[in-house]
Amino acid sequence: MRIETTRFGVVEIDDNALLTMPNGLMGFENMTEYCLIQHQPTAKFKWLQSTQEPSLAFVVVDPSEYFSDYEIEIADSDVNKLQLSSALDAAVLVILTIRGGGQRVSANLSAPIVVNSKNLTALQVVLQDERHETRHALTPTHIKHTAAA
Repeated sequence: MRIETTRFGVVEIDDNALLTMPNGLMGFENMTEYCLIQHQPTAKFKWLQSTQEPSLAFVVVDPSEYFSDYEIEIADSDVNKLQLSSALDAAVLVILTIRGGGQRVSANLSAPIVVNSKNLTALQVVLQDERHETRHALTPTHIKHTAAA
């Protein structure tokens, strides 16, 4: 499948690698199909690119790359929507916000995206855990590590 993007031009995506998000993302509920683009092979982050809207893309990262103690618990209803039979089948991504020319980077730890790696269904879940912030700052060490990747 070929998709048009505003950041990367035309990109070839394997049909078997499309993520289906039945509820979309917060604020983008009608956008339900995405793909992950790794723009640089060694980068820690990826782009969650809408296949329906060329200009809609989010920088995402596996939170374990930066937050070793990050754990989430999702509701049984979300487990059922994702059709997860094992926690091992779940991949977690968080959306990054980059400001100030890359000098201020934050991660939305309170609304991660959980992906069933078996069927590629994904949901953005809102956690009820006060430890996780919507704008959890990455430290300068994190930012340097991200920029080098």
